[in-house]
Amino acid sequence: RNQILISKQLLEEGAVTWSIISKNKERALWSSAVPEIMSKFMDIAHSTNRGLSEQDLEVLKGIAGCGADLGRNEFDRLWYWLYPVAVSLSKDKINSLWGCTAPAWIEGLITTEEAENALRSSRELLKKPGTFVLRFPTTRSWPHPDAGSLVVTYVGSDNSIHHRLLSLDVSDARAGSLQDLLLQEPELLQLGRQAH
Repeated sequence: RNQILISKQLLEEGAVTWSIISKNKERALWSSAVPEIMSKFMDIAHSTNRGLSEQDLEVLKGIAGCGADLGRNEFDRLWYWLYPVAVSLSKDKINSLWGCTAPAWIEGLITTEEAENALRSSRELLKKPGTFVLRFPTTRSWPHPDAGSLVVTYVGSDNSIHHRLLSLDVSDARAGSLQDLLLQEPELLQLGRQAH
């Protein structure tokens, strides 16, 4: 039932947002679309102190598959990915992680390759086992059931990089904060980047 409601909101808000961005034309300039995308993202995510960085916007541009301008199809690709992420971020436990920037508990909108690079001391050398970053998978868009889920990318005890989809029940009252729950996992010992 909740999925149906979210789907309906995603489609309705997407149509309204596209109409505002495109001014009822077939295409819109990316630079003109960014302020409205950022505003909608912050509104849906209930984020007051952290929006989308330049790096986040570049990832969104890649997801959309657009250049200096975008059409409805590119906007829909972006929206079907971004909306579930924003809805996830609206949950208190995840929102508090998003708002924490020193250190950044959630890296932002980064690709698998960028997450893996954050876990390297150099090109060949991985950071110590237990080092991890949290990210949203760039390959999961609505209507995929995992759209908007977090992935933990970490250096395992076998000295290789692993990716694990976090199945979080945000209503779970165990241990309080999501930070505490993550650090209770034996494979997760420290954030990949301590400060920006």
